[in-house]
Amino acid sequence: MSLSQVFRRKIFWFFDILKGNDIKKHYQDIQELIENPNSQTTQAKKDLYLQEILQHAVSTTWFYQKYAGYNSISDFPIINKNMIRDNFEEFKSSKYKTKNCVLVFTSGSTGAPFSILQNMSKRCRNTGDNLYFSNKSGYEIGQKLIYVKIWDDNYKHNMLSRYWWQNIHPKSVFKLSDKEIEKFIIELTKDTSKKSFLGYTSALTTICQYLDKIKAAPIESNVQSVITMSEGLNEYVRYSVKKYFGITPVSRYSNNENGILAQEDRDKTSKFIINTASYYIEIFDLDKDVLVDHGKKGRIMVTDLHNYAMPLIRYDTGDVGTMDLDENNISYLSSIEGRKLDLIYDTKGEIIPSHVSYKLCKYGDYKQFQLVQRGEKDYLIKLNTDKKVDEIKMLEEYKGYFGQDANIVIQYVEEIPLLSSGKRREVTNTYHSQL
Repeated sequence: MSLSQVFRRKIFWFFDILKGNDIKKHYQDIQELIENPNSQTTQAKKDLYLQEILQHAVSTTWFYQKYAGYNSISDFPIINKNMIRDNFEEFKSSKYKTKNCVLVFTSGSTGAPFSILQNMSKRCRNTGDNLYFSNKSGYEIGQKLIYVKIWDDNYKHNMLSRYWWQNIHPKSVFKLSDKEIEKFIIELTKDTSKKSFLGYTSALTTICQYLDKIKAAPIESNVQSVITMSEGLNEYVRYSVKKYFGITPVSRYSNNENGILAQEDRDKTSKFIINTASYYIEIFDLDKDVLVDHGKKGRIMVTDLHNYAMPLIRYDTGDVGTMDLDENNISYLSSIEGRKLDLIYDTKGEIIPSHVSYKLCKYGDYKQFQLVQRGEKDYLIKLNTDKKVDEIKMLEEYKGYFGQDANIVIQYVEEIPLLSSGKRREVTNTYHSQL
């Protein structure tokens, strides 16, 4: 560990001591609850956290007061972004003043902008979650963190203060031209310090495709950890990051309004460890408000155990996933499909696995590609490539996925634009979003 990393780590914990060791206490609690899942003490504490947030909600918010006679969480309704947006004041706890809380915004890339309040203890909890799950992937406090996302102009000011001493190095997803990536790779090879990546899968895709194009050798850059967020981690990026940087990346499932909900097990990539220390997660039927059995795909509902400023109970994330039990009878997420409105269905109405988009890779090298469902039986394959593909074989294969009666159009495009959030959807559904 370098002296600069030790220095930054000591600064981090020094400031936490001044504030009463709030982050350290949360970190230790998270570690205990997740790493001792079968302990009676662990289960009792999780149950207590759930009961305390339910009681707080019915006692201090207008929205939940009507459920004061509840027997269990099953008596509470499902809520979503629109309900919170339309009834913002009713979800706020009367025990917290807005000025003493933090207003957290989502990017708005999936609809109208959305925000919630978080109390300061919840903010410390999120930091504890971040430190714990980052450490599980190989990151340590003080290590250089290359953070690849969309950045606003305020980061330049923060670089002189918070980002500097936290050793965070912003990298914009809008600055990934070949020339900029070339310069970035040169900088990586010159820097011998330990470093980690956190960023969008689509950004890592762009970097790896450039390295493929120049037939690069493995990059000697001392990378310790790679975490992808906000977008599903595909097999191309998983393989390519391992090839070029020597590290198997892990996928993190999180959102702005809550925090880190789950993260892939570094040793078993088909298993997402659920953050049961901070959230109570349920899986509901895709179309009905009923719980589904383990192993069945459904809507992901989250109850935040630590946001007392604005309790979110059975909050519909808009994402779809599957929960299973491991050999020790511990729940985990075996799949996370992303937003329900971005799922693609075959001509009989059955969900198509999102990874079928990567079957396109066998037909050529693309700068970008996208699968779009635009009608009940109408599909569009967008390809950004300089070479035409074997369309007959591609159509034959994809009719096998969608149905022989599917109407599939292949379209060559010059660009598939990033969303305002800096992400790029490789699978999207413009038909079901209009229903």
